[in-house]
Amino acid sequence: MSFQQSIRIFSLPCYLVGLVFLFVTSACVSQEKERAEKNTGNEVVIDLNRLTYTIANEHDQFYSFIGVRALAMVHLAMHNAFNAISPEFACYAFEGEAPNADPIAAAATATQFILEKAYPTRKDTISLICSKWLEQVEEGAAKAEGIALGKLVAQKLIGLREGDGHEKQGNYTPMTKPGDYQYTPGFDYVWKPDFSYAKPFTLDSITQFRSPAPPAFASETYEASFEEVKIYGRKGSKERSEEQTHIGHWWAEFGEHSWNRIGRITAVESHLSLRESARLFALLNMNLYDLYLVSFDSKYHYDTWRPYTAIREAGSDNNPNTAADPQWEPDMVTPPWPEYPSAHAAVGAAGAEIVSQVYGTAEVPFTMTSVTAQPPGSERSYTNLDEVADHCAASRIWNGFHFRFATEEGKKQGRQLARYVVNKFLLPLDEKSKEY
Repeated sequence: MSFQQSIRIFSLPCYLVGLVFLFVTSACVSQEKERAEKNTGNEVVIDLNRLTYTIANEHDQFYSFIGVRALAMVHLAMHNAFNAISPEFACYAFEGEAPNADPIAAAATATQFILEKAYPTRKDTISLICSKWLEQVEEGAAKAEGIALGKLVAQKLIGLREGDGHEKQGNYTPMTKPGDYQYTPGFDYVWKPDFSYAKPFTLDSITQFRSPAPPAFASETYEASFEEVKIYGRKGSKERSEEQTHIGHWWAEFGEHSWNRIGRITAVESHLSLRESARLFALLNMNLYDLYLVSFDSKYHYDTWRPYTAIREAGSDNNPNTAADPQWEPDMVTPPWPEYPSAHAAVGAAGAEIVSQVYGTAEVPFTMTSVTAQPPGSERSYTNLDEVADHCAASRIWNGFHFRFATEEGKKQGRQLARYVVNKFLLPLDEKSKEY
């Protein structure tokens, strides 16, 4: 029995009465659904994104994969539910129809199921917000069908992601030859050194977009990048402008923060539809998850040193044009993982690519602050998403984390994966998946 059949079972005491009952009931459900559709903007998607983001951030500030995984699952569930009700885009690993289901009831129910599974200690908060949305839906068959649909799409995704390895850490031992990653101040460990067990949302393999090897020590590219970060990424640098310092700190937050916030702001300001909003957040977050897999596969494959180590130990790289400075320190505390390529640059470029694809242009204006802004609460305004990607990448040089060759490769890798995702998944129904 199909899902549509399973949620539309009617009693038939006799042929004629049954037909009348079926006609009247279907008409009433359709009218309920039409009222819900007519009065539904994207507010439920925005609010449930904010709920998921807030709980994930409060849990561990996105230092694990739990948060971005939950964001991807919540929005894929909403996307699947909305398109089971009224198909506009292809679903993700889901087949089913529920044309008379209420979309708000489906979204709230799916979100509650997924979040309570991911964050069982936060059931009270999750229930409070999701129940608020459910209470707005008129009692009746459309609400009941929406609740049933929400449970179904949530359970499907929970089953798909069972045992996906997102919680595993792996083991790591630093090597010692010049160029190898060494622990940086404040850390005697690295973050998630083994992704071989991790299950992507969109990829056949996490090596699918592995970066080419970084430039050799003797290359002009390495020399130029070395000198740039040595000058502009230094703590207290006199050459780094006040604007560059502000950008470096402002963009220091993880991409889970910035791109979900950009999504919320632009979806509201552009009046993005219910389905388009769910699709935007689903694309952003499953791309984020897979991009971390791709980037960190490359990072641990090449296992290269950070500027902190490279500049202090430049005497060991056999390049007379890279002078050592044993006292050099970065402007901000270096994260605990290898340098090449830049995951942050990749996330910025991928976010810009996806949002540009959804809106059909890179000219998407917004104004916002960030959780790492200095001074706190200071805003930046942008009108072009390509500039956003460039600032996000350059910030890693200006705060002393990365060489430019790593940020350039990160941007390239991020764009590649983003184009793959938007060309293969959640496509408008009149488009076919594109070869990549």
